[in-house]
Parts: sequence; structure tokens; C-alpha cells
Amino acid sequence: MAELKTRYLGIELDSPLIVGSSGLTKSLSGIQRCADAGAGAVVVKSLFEEQIRMEYAETTASMAAYAHPEAMAYLQADAAMEYGPRQYLELLETAATQVHIPVIASVNCTSPEGWTGFARKIEAAGARALELNVFVLGTDPSKTSEDIEWIYLDAVRKVRAEISIPIAVKLVPYLTNISRMAARVEDAGANGLVLFNRFFHPDVDLGALEVTGGLSLSSPEEHLLPLRWLALLYGRVGCDLCASTGIHDTAGVAKVLLAGATAVQVTSVLYRHGVDHLRT
Repeated sequence: MAELKTRYLGIELDSPLIVGSSGLTKSLSGIQRCADAGAGAVVVKSLFEEQIRMEYAETTASMAAYAHPEAMAYLQADAAMEYGPRQYLELLETAATQVHIPVIASVNCTSPEGWTGFARKIEAAGARALELNVFVLGTDPSKTSEDIEWIYLDAVRKVRAEISIPIAVKLVPYLTNISRMAARVEDAGANGLVLFNRFFHPDVDLGALEVTGGLSLSSPEEHLLPLRWLALLYGRVGCDLCASTGIHDTAGVAKVLLAGATAVQVTSVLYRHGVDHLRT
């Protein structure tokens, strides 16, 4: 059998194939199926900031009658982020002890505030690394490119100051200067970059005159975007590079590895053909 070992984020993997954050990795049984099929690692389904705040909404609401408004604002901003959903931490802890491949946590945040406390708990739960899935779309005309980039950098710096496990940052392709941003994210403390995040794509149903669409599965030709930027960034940044989006077959894997990736995240192809398709 071919030698497929690689190192990603300082972690030795038996295979460069990582199952990306998705419904495939939201449970212990799903993570175990990925491991059994030959995944080198898994990224647990992202924990969204909104999930954390919703879980604590009922608790803070019950305290509202007794707390000062400023105290309530503090609790809503910090308590939820400090403790986070217990189920997520329990899944990480169980998977880290029962599954033989590295388990990478993932958080999807819209702001850096409060993530440091929860990042410490993710590390304590046994995650081998943390993937920051920062989502900032430039829709406010009053915000400069620097304003948007600062949100990413501030999140990385704050989390890096609190945890020792490796950090990967999942970038979006909609940045003014991806090369400069990649270098700045590395300087802020990231050990790896994942290229790229995919957004929801709204559409319009002309018959019903309604907004439709959502998160669609990727197509094989989409690998050309990360392929380009892997080649452009390789040798210009010192952190690891991981390809994501449009990797559907062996040829796609080989191309992004040749372009400079040390690991490859796959998701859509597994939804289409099943997790066992990893063996192929």
C-alpha cells in the first residue's frame, strides 16, 4: 500500500485526507465511520456562536428581573462564550479518547470577544487542534478592508494567547490581498490555513417570487480556486496549507498536494457517494 503519511499542524496523519466540518462529523458514530474509512483526521462540525448564545438565552432571561442592565449585558456577552454547549465539549472528549485519529475542533465566530474562554475548554477536552472558521462578509460600505481583516487577526491573537494546541484559520476568497492576509494571520499565531470557506448562495424562485437556495455541494471544477492560491502561497508563508472545496477524486487530491497542500479536506464527495468513498 502506498505511503500516505503527512504532517499537518504539527500532527502526524496516516493520510492527508481530512473529513471537513459537516454533518458527517457531528456525532461520535459519524467520526468513527470516517476513521474506519481511512480519514487521516476529522474536523468536528463547527460550533456556531449563535448556538452558544441561544443555549444561554433562557438562563439569562430568567435572571433579567433581578440583574442590573449592565450586569446582564456582561453575562450575555461572556458567560455563554465561557462555558458553551456542554454537548460539544462532551463529543470532543469522547471522540478524543475513543477514536484513533486526530480530532480537530471548529468554531464559527462573527467576533473575537469571548472565544478565548471557550477555546481553553476545547483544548482541555482533548482536541488536537482548533480550526477558526471566521465569517466576515464585507457588506457595510463604511468598513474598510483593514477593518474586516482586523477581525480575523484579533480573533487569532486572542485565541493564540490562551491555548497551546495548533490553530488553523479557514479563510474566505473575498479578501483584497490574500497573500498579505495569509502572512498576517500566520504572524498572529496561526499554524495553518484552510483554503477556502464556502458561503451560502441565495437564489430566486421566479415562479414563486421567493428567495431560495442555500449551501449547495461543491463541484469538481471548484478546486481550481484553492489550487491557484496554494501555488501562490507555497514558500511565501511558513504555516501549513490545507485545500478545501471541490476535491472530488484522486486527481484533485494529487493536484492540490503538488501545489503545496499538506492536507486535503473533503466533504461534498462523501455526501454524494458515502463516507466509504474515502477508501477509493
